[in-house]
Amino acid sequence: MNNDDAVAVVLANRCFLYRYLWRLFAFEPDEGLLSTVQSDRVREALDLADSDDSRLVDGHRLLLELLEDQDVDALKSEYVKLFIGPGEIPAPLWESVYVVGEDLLFQQSTLDVREAYRAAGFQAAGYPHEADDHVGIELDFMATLAEKTLEAWNAGNRDEMADMLLTQDRFLEEHLHAWLPAFVDRLNSRAPHGVSRFYPSAAALTREVCFSDGDILKELIAVIDA
Repeated sequence: MNNDDAVAVVLANRCFLYRYLWRLFAFEPDEGLLSTVQSDRVREALDLADSDDSRLVDGHRLLLELLEDQDVDALKSEYVKLFIGPGEIPAPLWESVYVVGEDLLFQQSTLDVREAYRAAGFQAAGYPHEADDHVGIELDFMATLAEKTLEAWNAGNRDEMADMLLTQDRFLEEHLHAWLPAFVDRLNSRAPHGVSRFYPSAAALTREVCFSDGDILKELIAVIDA
C-alpha cells in the first residue's frame, strides 16, 4: 500500500467482502446469492485480500465446486437444518454459544458485543429482542464500519479513519477471531448426514477472510500512522 489509490482499492474491497460474508449467513440463500458466489467479482476480491498461501482463493474454488451439484432449494433446506431447526440446531449462529460452551443466548458476550456496537454508533436490526452476537449482525457491523472507513478516507478525515480501523481491529480480535474457529469445527463435526459441505466450507472461508483482514487492518493502521 504505497499510494493513495492502493489504499482506496483495499478499503473498497473490504466493504465488498464483508457484505458478501454477511449475505452468506444472514438469510436463507436465493438465486441472487448463488450468482454472487459464482461471479468474477468475488474471485477478484478474494484474490486481492489473499496472502501468499492462497487460502482464500482455494476456499472460494471449493465453494464453486460444491455449487455444481446444488440448487437453491437444496441449499435453503440445508440452511434451515443447520441454523434454524426445528429441533436441535447443529451449529447455532451466535457467538455466546461458543464462548460459554453451551447452547445459551444473551450471555455476557452478547452484552459485550452490544456495547461495542453502541460505542461505534451502530444498532443491530432487531435490537433489543434479537441477540446481537449473531454472526450475520457481527459481519454487518464490520461491513458498516468498513464503508464508513472508506467514506472517511475519501473525505480526507484521517483521524476518524484511524479510530474506525482500531475499532474494527479490536472487534475482530475480541469477537470474530475468538469464536469463528469453534463455529467451523462444530459445523464440520455436527452437520447432519446428507448435508453438503457448502456451509461448512463457507464458514471456513469466512474465518480465513476475517483472519486475513486482521493483517490488512494492521497494515492500514501503519499507513495512517506514518
